[in-house]
Amino acid sequence: MRARTLGYAAGAGIATFLVVFVAVSEVLLPYVEFSVLVGIPAGLVAGAFAAAFVLTQTGQKASSTRRGLARALGAFGVVLLVAFALALVLQLSATISIVVATIVGLLAGVGAFVRNRR
Repeated sequence: MRARTLGYAAGAGIATFLVVFVAVSEVLLPYVEFSVLVGIPAGLVAGAFAAAFVLTQTGQKASSTRRGLARALGAFGVVLLVAFALALVLQLSATISIVVATIVGLLAGVGAFVRNRR
């Protein structure tokens, strides 16, 4: 296992945690008083699955489609975290920062998947 694979897995896990945590918390906000307490475990589970997927599917034994999806998820995570940090440094609000970072991360993930397919 290489350091790059671990970095991709960590980035994918943290980014997936953030996106799922914010999405679940915001969707449940009108219905559940402490929606954050539902969002945190949902984000942790999703982040753990994303990190495990990247770790297990980036090897040579995985099919090219799964390897491409794992690399795309890793690229999504790393780019999302960098874009989110940059948006916060530029003093955008947290909500706008995560939306912009998610869009940029999705574009990077799609680009990585398309590049891997060639």
